[in-house]
Amino acid sequence: MFNTARKINSPFALSYQNSWLLWFCQLMNISSLALEISTWMLAILALCLCWQALLINLKFNSNKLAKVSPVLLTLFAIGGCIAIAITAANLGVLISMVHLLTFAYVLKAFEIKRRKDFYQLLLLGLFLLAAALIFKQNLIFSFMLILVLVLNLMVLMLIFSPSKSLPSMAKTISILLIQSTVLAVVLFIVFPRLSPFWQVPSAKSAQTGLSDEVSPGDIANLALSNDLAFRVDFKGGQIPNYSKLYWRAMTLELYDGRKWTRANNIYRKAKETKPFKPETSGQAINYDIIVEPSFQSWLYGLAIAQSTDIQIKNSSDYTIQTRNIISQISHYEINSYLNTSLDLSIDDITKKRNLSIVQGSNPKLERLGRELKSKYVSPQERSNAILAMFRAEQYFYTLKPPLLTNNSLDQFFFNTQAGFCVHYASSYTYLMRAAGIPARVVTGYLGGEYNNTSNEPLSNTVKQQGGHLSVYQYDAHAWSEIWLEGIGWFRVDPTAAVDPERVESGWSSALLEQQSSLNNDFVDLYQLRNIAWLNALRLQLDALDYQWTRWVLGYSTKKQFDLLKRWFGKDIPWKVSAVVVGSLIIFMLLLNSLSRFSLWWFKAKQATPWLVLYNKLRLKLVNKGLKPTSNITPSSFALLVTEQLPFLSSDFAEFTRVFECLMYQDLSKKQQDELLLHLKNQYVKLKGKL
Repeated sequence: MFNTARKINSPFALSYQNSWLLWFCQLMNISSLALEISTWMLAILALCLCWQALLINLKFNSNKLAKVSPVLLTLFAIGGCIAIAITAANLGVLISMVHLLTFAYVLKAFEIKRRKDFYQLLLLGLFLLAAALIFKQNLIFSFMLILVLVLNLMVLMLIFSPSKSLPSMAKTISILLIQSTVLAVVLFIVFPRLSPFWQVPSAKSAQTGLSDEVSPGDIANLALSNDLAFRVDFKGGQIPNYSKLYWRAMTLELYDGRKWTRANNIYRKAKETKPFKPETSGQAINYDIIVEPSFQSWLYGLAIAQSTDIQIKNSSDYTIQTRNIISQISHYEINSYLNTSLDLSIDDITKKRNLSIVQGSNPKLERLGRELKSKYVSPQERSNAILAMFRAEQYFYTLKPPLLTNNSLDQFFFNTQAGFCVHYASSYTYLMRAAGIPARVVTGYLGGEYNNTSNEPLSNTVKQQGGHLSVYQYDAHAWSEIWLEGIGWFRVDPTAAVDPERVESGWSSALLEQQSSLNNDFVDLYQLRNIAWLNALRLQLDALDYQWTRWVLGYSTKKQFDLLKRWFGKDIPWKVSAVVVGSLIIFMLLLNSLSRFSLWWFKAKQATPWLVLYNKLRLKLVNKGLKPTSNITPSSFALLVTEQLPFLSSDFAEFTRVFECLMYQDLSKKQQDELLLHLKNQYVKLKGKL
């Protein structure tokens, strides 16, 4: 024990190759968290890595002393910690912890004086990789992290096997990881899925998707993102037409003259003293949704959406949300009743709330609303008149609308006449309220990309089966609902009057080109879709990632219990224990067999042709009754053959002579070939006599 402690605390120095490999390993570990780290912290980390590279270069390529002043390093560390503390309020606890972890990681590399310092740095790197999985767990990212893990283990292995080449080490580590996968899979399937012993804090900067307040232009900014929002599996059933895929997220009923917000619990207190359970009728469609982490509580579904999950609650505005924020990939099952009316009756409070406008905020629209009210008696006629204006006038659907003064709807409707879905939904809803019709804005997502690993699009006329829908952030959408007597809340999408293609089948080519030119993604989704083979590859990868998400990331406690119950029936605990113990035994036996096979294969691979012939002939002679000792030399074995099998003496003596020449003499290739041919002839002659 004392020797081990002395070894860990003894002076330690990395070789030139190991130093650069460790530096590259640090770079890759930090890169796994690059998207979560602030720009200023990335600049500090880059500065530290450049500083380390300079020190490595000075240490091995010049005679200069490459040391870092402890005082300077301490001051630098204190300054970095102060900067992290100052920005912690804006970053949130989780991201601040990530900043502190990465900062400590790069600073630790400056003080590798003992072997324990090196081990601590490696452990920090592995912890960094584990932290990266908090934010992203898709298939490609997970595979990349495995490659980086192999790199980290190579750095460790270099310390113990410095003579090994990098490819050889990578191969050895990969084999070990594959061998351990068998046991890992068994434990993943049967080991109890315990809740974490600590709560991971939420990340303010990690919030993605829709917000609970919307002003004109907000969703246009969200539409520039190609990030995945959620996936939908209709379980082999028919997928509704594209124009019916309105994934409801939030209902916005309050308008302050600049933005739309949700009605808080004060407005709904009278309605929601009891859990809200919507009345449904007709046939339901059933589907599963796998939602990406958004660090919000909103869920998505086709109205009217219901779930039997106790963690999901329904609101009186027909939205659904989880009781906890979505901090990891989550799965839930939904039943939707698409043909059920929403609120056939409306109470005075709700009606008043959805007729409210800020007087004087948009005087032109208010005047137009009064004109529509006096001109048309029917609410449907007033609605159709507004939609007809959108069709008749030169309105444009665009991702880059002109800026509005104080988000003025008057300015948009009468002057700029160019906007995205929120512009049209906001102005339409405001007009309907001004015309005396209860109206509200609804936000969510529209449509989705159908993927059955083919290039068949999801159309408005053909109902596909199988596959899944991938809904991206750029599918974010806003529409309106008006309340009509005898009908209830009725969906009206003003976007359909301006850009029908968006509602019927998805984005137009012109809109996709705008998105492509405005976003900053390194890999452009629009360009990928235009190249047939790349798009096919993208869809295949998406299908693989979906299965990974469904079966691995979505393997919940409930799924585990259902699976084990189906496999083992009753008495699950002791049967699971038997499986785990049996798996361990099988794993050890398999590992032992593989080790023996590898050793045999290595020896067989290293054996020369003349050694193979000699061993074969020796085995035949042993079977004839000869009993040589384990360490007997070829010459002594030849004498033993002469004594016990004299009829082979001359031929075996010649065989032994040639064998010893081939084994121990420095021969040319030509001489080896000639002697090997002679040895084979002698072998055939001796084999015939036996």
